[in-house]
Amino acid sequence: MARESSNFEGLILRNINFKDSDKIYTIFVRGLGKISAKAKGVRKFSSKRLSLLDSLNLVKVGLVGEHELKTITEVSLLNSFKHIKSDFNKLKTSLYLLELVSSYLNESSEYDELFELLIKCLMRLEETSYSDSRIENYFEYQFLKISGYELNLFDCSFCSSAITEGRRFNFNYDKGGVVCEDCSSSYNFYSKAHLQSLMMLNNYKVVDGMDFSEIDKVLKSYINQILPETPKTTKFFGK
Repeated sequence: MARESSNFEGLILRNINFKDSDKIYTIFVRGLGKISAKAKGVRKFSSKRLSLLDSLNLVKVGLVGEHELKTITEVSLLNSFKHIKSDFNKLKTSLYLLELVSSYLNESSEYDELFELLIKCLMRLEETSYSDSRIENYFEYQFLKISGYELNLFDCSFCSSAITEGRRFNFNYDKGGVVCEDCSSSYNFYSKAHLQSLMMLNNYKVVDGMDFSEIDKVLKSYINQILPETPKTTKFFGK
């Protein structure tokens, strides 16, 4: 008796060859989390599913099996993110986001909020022109928040006073947050442009001329601390 498969929406993260003509895919699946699934015969010349299962493809996939390694029974393409794949900067950012997610997720644990965040950022990269590191840094900030490592970027980590445009501040790594000029022993203060970039990360208005350089360093430093190893895309692309 044939086994019934269930259909799921998922994003292809990576794949490896298996046996003579199969592949094993790592897929971030809505409602299931990160799973491993085998596609039989997909490497045969006659297979029509190989291109549908490219990394970074958003697909609807039929899965069967109760064990750790499931089997793909059918697949249809929802979004290939062709504009991302044709633009080096967009692709570079997208591969970095995929690696963050893949490195952090445990097998078969649900992370629907993170799935929605990843798809949202990929859709934005697909639709808009790439500008600075806004989408990348937005993802990093929200990723830390969802993962339970939220940074305190809006109130002084010592006196809890609000960080506003009229005050100078810097970042304290020991406290995991910003520190106002009254509580700081450092004179390396962030600029108004850095403050505006912080506000953007928390869904406030985007302002032209924002400077993400210091915030980018802070976010990547913290992410490197919670992941098992520094993302390969960070090393390869010099992020």
